[in-house]
Amino acid sequence: MNKKPTSATAPSSAMQAAPQPSKAEPDVGLLFLSNFVHQVVNPMNGVIGTLSNITDGTYSDSVVKQKVNASRAQLEQCISLIRNLAYISDYFFENSEKSALRPPTKDVGTSVLPQVIIESVQFFQVLAEKKRIGMELLDSKTQYRVSARPELLKQVFINLFDNWLKYGESNQIIRVEPTVNSSGELVVLMHGTSIGFDGADSENIFKLGFRSSQAKRVVAQGSGIGLHVCRQIMANAIGGNIKAEHNGRTRVTTFRLTIPRERWQL
Repeated sequence: MNKKPTSATAPSSAMQAAPQPSKAEPDVGLLFLSNFVHQVVNPMNGVIGTLSNITDGTYSDSVVKQKVNASRAQLEQCISLIRNLAYISDYFFENSEKSALRPPTKDVGTSVLPQVIIESVQFFQVLAEKKRIGMELLDSKTQYRVSARPELLKQVFINLFDNWLKYGESNQIIRVEPTVNSSGELVVLMHGTSIGFDGADSENIFKLGFRSSQAKRVVAQGSGIGLHVCRQIMANAIGGNIKAEHNGRTRVTTFRLTIPRERWQL
């Protein structure tokens, strides 16, 4: 039975004395967890639905290949998110004050820069083709060898390419340019056009859970974790840094990765 909504009455003195809810900003950890679950569960449900439609004959012929490629892209996004969460978990335990939680020290390993970049791009091959975004490595011959676990450096580039696919403009080539500056640091520049961000947010975009107003308008849901993980890996695993800038006039966004001289060689 439908009831008309009752009008609000004046609160009693006891109710007036009750503390008002805090207007503090939402907990970043809970916000991240909520977005993370949403971004993993929804695509997985989509993949399950696609597989069901293929097996029951709803999809056939060329449509099957199209749907399988779309499902693959969804799974790749899920894997990227889970890998980011795994890194944060791994870093937490390695830096825990409780020695019982810390795993044995791992080998640093060596990452061959061109190989890492190319493998990272291949991770998003289907999505990149769909959005008509390509990547050009301006120097693929120089075998820069970075003292860092390959899976960590690869995660940096995976997150950056994922960012381009979400917020970059279609029909463009992302250019990746490794160079050595006058201080002997290995610098990797990534250029491309995108929706960008305000200059005041050039540091905020690397904070856990932060999403710019431009990003929220284009992609409703986002974890706000990818660039944060990039910054953490560059600082804690490599001893370098990552920065970003956006030119509002040309719409060109540039990410600059800096690796100290002592952490790379030829």
